Amino acid sequence: MIIKIDKHLPSPVIKAALFDLDGTILDVEENIPLDISDRIQFISNYIPVSIVSGRIFSEVSKYSTLLKLKSPQISENGAIIFDPLKEDKIIYKKYMDQDMTDSIFNVLDSNNVQYFSSSNGKHITHNSRDKTNEINIITCLELDITKLKNIKPFIESDKISIVYSRGSQDQNYLSFTPRGINKGIAIQEYKKILNLKSCEIFAIGDGLNDIEMLKSVGISVAMGNSYEEVFKICNYVTKTFNEEGTIIALDWIIRGIK
Repeated sequence: MIIKIDKHLPSPVIKAALFDLDGTILDVEENIPLDISDRIQFISNYIPVSIVSGRIFSEVSKYSTLLKLKSPQISENGAIIFDPLKEDKIIYKKYMDQDMTDSIFNVLDSNNVQYFSSSNGKHITHNSRDKTNEINIITCLELDITKLKNIKPFIESDKISIVYSRGSQDQNYLSFTPRGINKGIAIQEYKKILNLKSCEIFAIGDGLNDIEMLKSVGISVAMGNSYEEVFKICNYVTKTFNEEGTIIALDWIIRGIK
């Protein structure tokens, strides 16, 4: 049974907190509201706080810097874990199959499909000249990519994984990632790095790409704006973002810390 979070619900005892970006802590302008930012920064003074997102390294790094987070952060749907305190920030990385990335770039470029990609933290787009082979993720608008007749072999390939996600403005994305990589797999590495147990970790999200993350922690919270599949696997639920559901969940954590 999924439990609704309210001011009467006892707070969990946790040792780390994980947050999705889109639909969870970002508003429609892709900003983190001050009332959310202040609460996350307060929590980060007591326990590790990490962003876990399908967005690329540069985006996750930007938001984690704004929040002044010091713990390892997870980007590219789990293909990269980076430590903002280390000079060589990337501490875990997985690449896509080289032949597949070359073929995907060729198809997308020849059809003038806009996309964003990442290689060890370097941002790559349709206009980039140097498309290195060490690719962590390739993401396109789902509406663009499904127009392509010759994209089906890649979607059905056993060499890469396909991840569907939703942006802060409800746009749908399709991402190509290394085979077998997802947020949940990355959290297994994250637990080793910080010597944590699943039962000690809180996570909150709303998207299909959050499911593996939410399954891999002890305290899983679905936003009120989540997909139905997310509600089914979480043990707690809060209100929608617009109904201050994120703030309700954050205050729940803070009561336990205080």
